[in-house]
Amino acid sequence: MKKAFLILLAALPLICACAETFSPVIQITPSLSSVPYTGGSVDVTVMTDLPWKVVLEEDSPATLSKAYGVGDDVVTVNIPATDNWTTSCIKVQFYCRSNSSSSYKYAYITQGYKPYIYVSGESGLVDVSGGTVFVVVTANADWTWSCDIAGVTVQPNGGQTGNYTAVISVPANTSGQVRKITVNFAIDGDSDSFVFFQAG
Repeated sequence: MKKAFLILLAALPLICACAETFSPVIQITPSLSSVPYTGGSVDVTVMTDLPWKVVLEEDSPATLSKAYGVGDDVVTVNIPATDNWTTSCIKVQFYCRSNSSSSYKYAYITQGYKPYIYVSGESGLVDVSGGTVFVVVTANADWTWSCDIAGVTVQPNGGQTGNYTAVISVPANTSGQVRKITVNFAIDGDSDSFVFFQAG
């Protein structure tokens, strides 16, 4: 009996070593991707020998083709269109664990902003000799302007994201008739027009 106990005691370190848990490993690709504001989908490849699951943030608009799996697989992350005027980021957590430890990887999917531009101001009657009109341009991207009447100018001659007070300068009206002036403000994906009249 004593001999058997000594053999068991000698083998104990080996038994303990075998009982130790391994560190789980999970890899994903791509970890960074993007979709436009109109929405889209991203296929994320999962690489692991273990059971895994996928977790979205609580308020995430995205949906998953599957939330659980075992071994190598592909998860499609579907993202709907957005009305956000700024770029957003969707975080997707891929997770696996052994009996005592866990491993995480994150996929980050950026979604572009919805283009937005809005122009406001007082559209009164400009004198026949010319004058200025003030408008406020609000946009979430670089903007430009154009006009259907020769000689009309706008300062600044364009702008970036934010609010701008723009000055529309109108030359004299030599047509002899009241004329309608349309100034168009545009960004990539959206535009807005400001319309006013000038005495003839």
